[in-house]
Amino acid sequence: MLKKILLLTIVLFLTSCVQVPQVLTPTTQVNQPHRAKVGYLVNVRAYPTHTHIGTTVLTNFTKNHSFNWQIPTYIEQQLEKELKAIGATAVNLRNYGVKPSEVNGMLKKMNGIWMVSSGKAEAYRNLANNLGLSSVVIINESAKVAVNDCGLLGCKEIKAKGYGLLSHSFVNSNKFFSATAFFAHVYKLKPVESLDAHIAQINHSKEMTLVAVSKGSKVEPNKINFVYPKNFNSWTEQEFKPFRAPLIKYIDGMSKKIAEVIREN
Repeated sequence: MLKKILLLTIVLFLTSCVQVPQVLTPTTQVNQPHRAKVGYLVNVRAYPTHTHIGTTVLTNFTKNHSFNWQIPTYIEQQLEKELKAIGATAVNLRNYGVKPSEVNGMLKKMNGIWMVSSGKAEAYRNLANNLGLSSVVIINESAKVAVNDCGLLGCKEIKAKGYGLLSHSFVNSNKFFSATAFFAHVYKLKPVESLDAHIAQINHSKEMTLVAVSKGSKVEPNKINFVYPKNFNSWTEQEFKPFRAPLIKYIDGMSKKIAEVIREN
């Protein structure tokens, strides 16, 4: 009897020392949504421009102002913000040494088919394959039609030479426009397609926002708190500042529209 009790004790002790193997249940894997990588490049000068179209050609002038508006940086920030809002990964191509000349005119349409332009194959491979981008956005600054001035002798296009301010004088009347001289291109790389037709309003608008009017130096009430400058040919930064607000509003809308076009296509 004692032997049986001793044997049973030994068996129980050995059993307690054996580790019971754990049953591993496979964990459920959640498929993360694919985030499209969208490259962007801002080809815009650092400082705003005042384009003035006077009553005669002799009174016309274009002047660049070294006011620290930081517009290129602001455009980059807004593009980054709007692209992230649609679930894309935004890539600043300037950080990878990509030049505007490599991106501009990258795609062309021949016989109804979009293809990579001649001389752009290497740039395309770098963006599409090496950087893994699905789309590319480039914002350029260039002379742009602000308004069609029509009279007895017909119509003529008045162009702003850069972003900032366009002023147009005729006799004693002055009109002040927010100069939004930007052209945007959106290229889809996979598959190859230009989405520029969807942002035609940004690139081909014939009107810029009229923000103030004056008779001589007397300014009519306006929404941007603009006051006529003491020296029309040499504005101070404070006198020029009111024209930044409508410019910012335009950039916000431009960035949002570009992101929407990428999301929908």
